[in-house]
Amino acid sequence: MAARRRRTRAEAREKSRAALLRAGIELVAKGGIDGPSLDAICARAGYTRGAFYGHFADRDAFLVAVMDEVGRHFLDAVLSAASGAQDLLAVAGRFLAALARGDYPLASKRGVKPHQLLDACARSPRIRARYVALVEDAIARLADIIARDQERSALRRDLDPRDLARLLLAVVIGAHTMLELDMDLDVARLGGQLLRAIGA
Repeated sequence: MAARRRRTRAEAREKSRAALLRAGIELVAKGGIDGPSLDAICARAGYTRGAFYGHFADRDAFLVAVMDEVGRHFLDAVLSAASGAQDLLAVAGRFLAALARGDYPLASKRGVKPHQLLDACARSPRIRARYVALVEDAIARLADIIARDQERSALRRDLDPRDLARLLLAVVIGAHTMLELDMDLDVARLGGQLLRAIGA
């Protein structure tokens, strides 16, 4: 009986945390990283501030959890072997498709803009650390894919996989800024040029 009560409490706790995160993801996607108020997040989730603070120490801890949820989901969708991302060409295709659908967190017309994320990183060491960790995770996964491509001679072997992964992420992060500035940027065409440049 006691074990069942503990399990029920744990399930209720997980349900409230998931609802708060879901509400935060939805509201951040609409209003930017610093847009939604704590009251709006709690109201959207159907929980009180007490429930919020039962899960998160403060707003930054909550935003880190939102970034983790969104970032991990996106990286898994684009870079995991289960997603079909066996080579760099597949990764590029999945990334461009996500960009076209508006699934890429930093490129939708509404929601988080690159400058907002960088502002949040500048004011909060925790947010900065989480964003850097997500970028480092992407670099590590991409470097593994690049190394596999090099082993089968699909990419130039004289390029260091980790350095090339860093370069590709730097291009993506730079493209975020250009897109936010409404510059004329054909991401698919430029991505194709880059892949041809590093091809075997």
